[in-house]
Amino acid sequence: MECLHHHTPYASWRLRVFRRLFSPSAGLSGPRNVSKHTFASSAVSQSQHQQSPVESNQHGSPKCKADSPPSANDKPVRHSQLLPQSPFLTSIHPGLAKKRKKRIPTRDDLNDLDRNPWAVALASPPRMCSATHTRVPRALMSEWGMVERPESEGLWFMPVGLLKDELASSAARKEAEPTPTSTPKPAFSVNQRLRHLTLRLVDRLPVLRMLTQAVAPHRPGRKSPAVRLFPYRWRHPIGPVTAREEKQIIWREDMPEFMLSRMRAEVLKQLKLAADKYKRPEAASGVWKAIDLNEYSEGGLLEGLKDLEPFKRMECGAVLVMGTLNVNTTAVTGPDSKDKAAFRALDALPEFVMLEQVQSEVPVFELARLFSEKELEELWAYDSRFQSPALFLRPDDKITVDAMLALWKLKGLVRHDPVYETLDDSN
Repeated sequence: MECLHHHTPYASWRLRVFRRLFSPSAGLSGPRNVSKHTFASSAVSQSQHQQSPVESNQHGSPKCKADSPPSANDKPVRHSQLLPQSPFLTSIHPGLAKKRKKRIPTRDDLNDLDRNPWAVALASPPRMCSATHTRVPRALMSEWGMVERPESEGLWFMPVGLLKDELASSAARKEAEPTPTSTPKPAFSVNQRLRHLTLRLVDRLPVLRMLTQAVAPHRPGRKSPAVRLFPYRWRHPIGPVTAREEKQIIWREDMPEFMLSRMRAEVLKQLKLAADKYKRPEAASGVWKAIDLNEYSEGGLLEGLKDLEPFKRMECGAVLVMGTLNVNTTAVTGPDSKDKAAFRALDALPEFVMLEQVQSEVPVFELARLFSEKELEELWAYDSRFQSPALFLRPDDKITVDAMLALWKLKGLVRHDPVYETLDDSN
């Protein structure tokens, strides 16, 4: 590295600068040591400005130099202060750093984040999917583990996160009835030795269909292909899973359909809990709001949302299209043609709509595509609010936040699945 103007090595140039700064006879040397370039620094310029009035006073009054003794407060300038200082290491205004300090969040700020479903999902720690090896927030994944069935000797690899009610009831029944009785046994029970072994998989039907084709075929007496999903620390001989248990692991052949039915039941349960929590109109202010729709289209949905009065945290909500609007068509007749027209209208709905009140996008959930006809009728009959053409749901507590995230997971489960879309079109 060389100096740009003199073409001298950097080491020689640096040595010359330090000699000028620290040598006591640097000021007595002749013009040979005077460089054409000034090595400016904030410390040197500041010291020169501070010394200039003193020198002017000394030139103005000759007696001042001889009469005024050096005061005790005058501290000698340290040699390190004469070195060039980088602005990245020294702050010109050190007091401003305290003023720019980020304030501590208040309780209201934390409450707003707790009631925001997207903030809750993204704040959950990311975990790796055992099938795709992608890292996704834990709130958007499902937990899988090994359970036992009374009529089978195998270990069934199942989504235990969606079987909490069945597993909890079986555990409570075992504690309440230590002796065997004639009562019917639960469908699933937890393997106590392996209950702590859980995996996480992304909720996507295409991924589950690929896994079912690769993992479901199992020859008796051979190691189950599902063991490939296990981490190495689980497997035999170093893990808790024995060689005999590796041969007993079973993957359902209808796992995509089973996962879809279980997740639908979970979403229905969460929606019913949210409806029960806010039954009174004054308590449901801002949580459940009916949207007037004339037709199932993007324009009709935007017109219906314009009529809503703005309220707090409106950007945290979502639109639930209930599928109860009668589609009046003159070109087609008959119940079958009317249903097809309704589904074509639902196809025209976007996945997100813009709220002009807050200039933010919110998701759109088409329940006619997420649930079966029987499940929709059960939901319509549960609460009169579910009979509206569309509802606006804004979470306000943990129950409604869980309902919103359950809807999002169900929508993500069926997204981009050609088999599910074909079944919907045929139905």
